[in-house]
Amino acid sequence: MLVPFLALLLLNSLTHFTCSSANEDSLTLTYNGGKIMTQPVTLALLWFGDGWPDSGREAVRNAIASISSTRYPEKKSEVPTLRNWWEIVMQYTDSSNIPVTGSVKLGPECLYTGSTSNVTLDRVTQIGRSLFNKTATEEFGGNLSCTQVFDVDDNSIYHVLFSDRVLFSDANEQMDLITRCSGDLGKLDIGEGVSVKMVWSRAPQNDDNQCAMFFKGKYYLGPPNGDHKIDSLVGYMLSKIAEEATNRDGRGWSIASGISSSNIGDSDKMSIGGVCADLMHGEAGNPLFRDMKKNVSFNVIGMDSYRYIVQYIWSKQIRNCALKLSEPCGADAVTLTEPNGYLSTGVSVNHTGGLQPYPPNEKCRWKIQYLSAKFISFNLNYLNITADDGLLKVCKWDSMPMDCYNIGPDDVNKRLRLEGSSAYVEFTSKDEVSIQSRGWELIYSAGFCDGKEDVYDHQGNIGYTPPTGFSHVEGLSCQWILHGKPGTPVSLNFTHINITKNLDFLGIYNGIEQQMVSQVSNFSGLFIGSNLPRMNLTGKVMIIFATQTNQGTGWSANFYISSPEKKHKSPMLIAIITTASVLVGSCLVFITLALLRQQQRNKSRINTNEKLKLLRVRIDREENRIGDGPSAIVYRAVLSNGCTVAVKAQRETTGSTAIEEEILLKTSSHPNIISILGYAQDRMGRKLQVFEFMSRGTLSSNLIERGEILSWEKRLDIALQVSSSVRLLHMYSKPPIYHGNLGSENVLLDDSWNAKLSGFGSAKYCINDGSIATNGSEMAGDILNLGLLFVELLRGETLTIRSSGTSGYLNEVNDIVGIQKGLDPRLELPLGENKIMGLEKLGEIANWCINGWRAGDNTSPKIGEVVLSLKQIQIKLSSFIEENFNSLPETRKPRGEENWMEMLILRL
Repeated sequence: MLVPFLALLLLNSLTHFTCSSANEDSLTLTYNGGKIMTQPVTLALLWFGDGWPDSGREAVRNAIASISSTRYPEKKSEVPTLRNWWEIVMQYTDSSNIPVTGSVKLGPECLYTGSTSNVTLDRVTQIGRSLFNKTATEEFGGNLSCTQVFDVDDNSIYHVLFSDRVLFSDANEQMDLITRCSGDLGKLDIGEGVSVKMVWSRAPQNDDNQCAMFFKGKYYLGPPNGDHKIDSLVGYMLSKIAEEATNRDGRGWSIASGISSSNIGDSDKMSIGGVCADLMHGEAGNPLFRDMKKNVSFNVIGMDSYRYIVQYIWSKQIRNCALKLSEPCGADAVTLTEPNGYLSTGVSVNHTGGLQPYPPNEKCRWKIQYLSAKFISFNLNYLNITADDGLLKVCKWDSMPMDCYNIGPDDVNKRLRLEGSSAYVEFTSKDEVSIQSRGWELIYSAGFCDGKEDVYDHQGNIGYTPPTGFSHVEGLSCQWILHGKPGTPVSLNFTHINITKNLDFLGIYNGIEQQMVSQVSNFSGLFIGSNLPRMNLTGKVMIIFATQTNQGTGWSANFYISSPEKKHKSPMLIAIITTASVLVGSCLVFITLALLRQQQRNKSRINTNEKLKLLRVRIDREENRIGDGPSAIVYRAVLSNGCTVAVKAQRETTGSTAIEEEILLKTSSHPNIISILGYAQDRMGRKLQVFEFMSRGTLSSNLIERGEILSWEKRLDIALQVSSSVRLLHMYSKPPIYHGNLGSENVLLDDSWNAKLSGFGSAKYCINDGSIATNGSEMAGDILNLGLLFVELLRGETLTIRSSGTSGYLNEVNDIVGIQKGLDPRLELPLGENKIMGLEKLGEIANWCINGWRAGDNTSPKIGEVVLSLKQIQIKLSSFIEENFNSLPETRKPRGEENWMEMLILRL
């Protein structure tokens, strides 16, 4: 029978607890001697209820057929197939070491279309028994039709699929249906002492139901086959099939939960799918592939272009949750001869997020070699590993260990460049890999020009022409100088120009003895055929090529120098070479020592030489001014590609922004810290900083002008988001960073009311002990201002006085804590004592932050404590609702499609 709702809550909390520590020995699945389905499996289906679309039923049938199919495209894809997914299930064996079958086929199907608005569990079991007898099926007056009756077979799985229209008349049975997504109907006696086991899965009854949890998160665009109810049903149905194959009678492969309950019974042992269920509940949601054209998301593919979202399976191979078997590394390094590409461990998603963990105890190496390359550059596109799980490093090939760079989270979106034509990447994983570690991905590119190249030949070909099928590298800065005698002809006939217009740059200059005295022409964009330029010049000619993209295929030109200059060796060159050869022996020791010292200073850091990109922006009118502070003015502007950005102009031209830009480059990968995109120059040559545009403006202006729209829930989210960004600065940055200007005017909001911290003009690094000499220890000044920000969120207005010696803050906070007099009058108090207690708790946190500053003696809370306290507010509300469900009177418990969560809130 369906288990009671209380047992379900215990099981759900158990799954959450267990999955949070996925590497503990207690999570090793064990075989208990029971039934494993090693013979070909037949799936018999009962479609229960009406409203099944033909396209939905075909999606279900295709998913079943795709499990054992080998008719997938031969081209290797990074997207797992349903066959890949089932191969994880096939790792599990019986006592004779025979694996789970690789064959699952669809058998007989029955459709019940009778009344589904007042169903009882007895009615379902009665229909289930009749499926094995043709005469019995005919007794339902045409409401039950079958392709053929079900056979009694140990290798069959009898599965009931409930449509979203099924409603149980009994409140407990209905609660089981709407709060669970699949389960067991138990043993059904079909006569003559024969019984069979029947299982069930269901389609969610509404979009907010937890059985639609696959279809949420930042990676989700839309249901893979156009119907989220059917697509959700498929995921739970497949997971139930995998559970039956490995744990048919409850004594197969499972993991004991460690909690015993007479209500739960055998359900306290989780199967290969249950262990991984909590992976779908992460803050970002399940990592998914995205088809932007069709606006759908998926994590596996089936036959005939079908796509699905399925649950993860516990893999014995890597002792972790996965969607496909991992390919182990070989003993030797893999040599790559393509000029650019991707390297990764763990299956990636759209080159942005890990789909599954990588194997433990692996040492993977890749050698990148392209003989004509001047350098190899690397961009870390994605990294989700910890020091306890693995180590990723990039090295010069066949060099000393000191020429290696350890890659860490701070290096995301940075560029590492190694001079020469080869490099190697090495990744080593540890004995255990946590479920949170999803792998990494590097983009590498070989550059074929670097710096200045002098050309003294009479004629030939110059340019930047990557191998066919590949593009040029972002971040190039190259020049060629054609050395013709003064006044003599030099001609250029271009054969190819393909660079990104307005971003990449190709310029030709005439006369370069001291400086560029005359610019001949700039080219940007695509030139073909008769449009290709031909230029007749004189004397020395300089060609400059710079890139801000990696989209084009470069350029090439034939040159002819009528009277080339002779290449003269400098008179001092011979003396320098002679002196160097004499000193090389004695200098070798000092060079080695210097390299060792440099290695110690740069340990675990990448020398990226990262610089901001020069961008072209357009500020049309003075009315585009969107911010006006004491040190800078902020304008709305438009990039050359049409994107809206914010441009910050310093009032004082002498002030340096180097520290601010360095800090932002290190920290703006955090989702709640503003991103700096580059810089621009005005007509006077002054530097302007370019930031992402936040459409809703500052938090302070929104509190004043639109406070009634900012609900208490949104304000709590903003408090947590800002605190999270401060935690990155204080706890995770090395050295720690002091913001120094934290306030609602420096918190910006986007279209979805997400907050990002800005205003880093006063930011600075801490000294060695993590303190700022003039601002108290442990950056208590930031904590003080964070407390004041919480007060503003509660009051709905900005504070006019921000002096650390003023006691007025505490009076304002005390008005809030306990009696709610200081709360924003534009918002009603939330329903329920628990929510009001949450606001009081936020007031207490504000009091804590402010009091800690005034009391001194290192009593300010640390930012980690503040973040944890804010999260406890949310956790408390969630647990209170669950605990109070059973206290509802029977007359108030939900019936039919009523939302039980809303009912609880009404009670509160």
